[in-house]
Amino acid sequence: MAFSERARTDPHTGRIALRSAYGAGHFAKSLAWSFTDLLLAYYANVRLGLSASDTGLLIFLSAVQGALADVGAAWLMRRAEGDLGRILAIQFVAGLAAAVALLVVFRPAHGGEAAFVFLVLALALFRTLFAFYDVSQNALVSLLPQDADDAHHYAVLRQALSGMARLAVAGLAFLLVGAAAPAGGREIVAAGGVAALIAASAGWLLRWRGALPMAATAVERRRSMPTGLATLLVAGAALAGPEAMAMRLVPFVEGRGPAEPAGAALLFAQVLGSVIGPLGLPRPDRGVMRPALAFTALAVLAGMVFLAAPHAGLLTLAACLAHGVGFGGMMALFWREMGTAIRNHALRTGVRTDMISFALLTATIKLAGGLSGVGLAFLLDGFKAGTPTTMAALAAIIAVGGLVFLLTIAPGYRFGISNSGLRRATPPPGSRTT
Repeated sequence: MAFSERARTDPHTGRIALRSAYGAGHFAKSLAWSFTDLLLAYYANVRLGLSASDTGLLIFLSAVQGALADVGAAWLMRRAEGDLGRILAIQFVAGLAAAVALLVVFRPAHGGEAAFVFLVLALALFRTLFAFYDVSQNALVSLLPQDADDAHHYAVLRQALSGMARLAVAGLAFLLVGAAAPAGGREIVAAGGVAALIAASAGWLLRWRGALPMAATAVERRRSMPTGLATLLVAGAALAGPEAMAMRLVPFVEGRGPAEPAGAALLFAQVLGSVIGPLGLPRPDRGVMRPALAFTALAVLAGMVFLAAPHAGLLTLAACLAHGVGFGGMMALFWREMGTAIRNHALRTGVRTDMISFALLTATIKLAGGLSGVGLAFLLDGFKAGTPTTMAALAAIIAVGGLVFLLTIAPGYRFGISNSGLRRATPPPGSRTT
């Protein structure tokens, strides 16, 4: 019996199997994203010898181009909105293309001006192809869940696997970061492994094409957007920009003795915490603000401890772990609220906005990351030197990110709509939603 047929005849088994296929796809996609997000700055600055300003400019240009590509990809795929079969086919083709582009980015190269120009062009290719892969994969977060409980599981699964992907990349950092790492060549091997996982997982998800119902989209109506989407986008920007600054900095910490953890160990501890954090997210009926306060306070305070004592051995390790727990919980909560807002909108109006909403989100995230790259260009040298004013500025950036997240994570309460409660309005006659 075919895999997709089992999903039809046994909904319980099919639901778990579908989550597993989605999880594999998201893990592979997150590996590609984390590999560039966590290690690109180090690769450009240390491996290729680009200056801090050139490294920051590279990250900014790549982020802006990626943001524009996300919105463009969603616009080009707008006729596939709600059509799971077409979205899965796009996800498969775009995944294979992005995997090849990732190999181009990390192919062995020498430093200098030519390296900067090549990286700009290679990253432009990767970001463009990755946008189609990313937008189609992210749309599944709100398309696949069948009810509120299922949506909660998808959000937790998504963020836990994001953390595991970053953890895998952090493990690779032991081979790629530091004075003991070889001069070059291993990056392409690691990128090849990521590319192979993308191809395998995209093929697994493609097997569900035709086995799932199409979610309706009222294309003949004026397309409205989910309530509170703008404030949720600001919350996502706060997470991806200022709140993620600590993760971008830890690879540059150099151990001052054999017993002192260096950048790779601190990054591993931080990412391990981001895997643990989502597991502590309470069910939707427990509300939003209490877990948001708890996770945000932990992330901000731990980030400040790290910046105050980046060379304090076990204390620094503990601070990085705690920061990761808080950050991971914030991310899981955010993605649950984002997916729920989109699903609620579809239930009220019959209009699917999964791809365009998540494209706007990823564009916002990448722009926020690009602005962080600009900040990195000005603050990286001061961080390496341990300049007090630089450390204070970085602590303020992380604190502001946490505050903005708290002010924007629950826009539904200000609009009279409880996102976490998944209040289901009666769908319009004849509409079908997932």
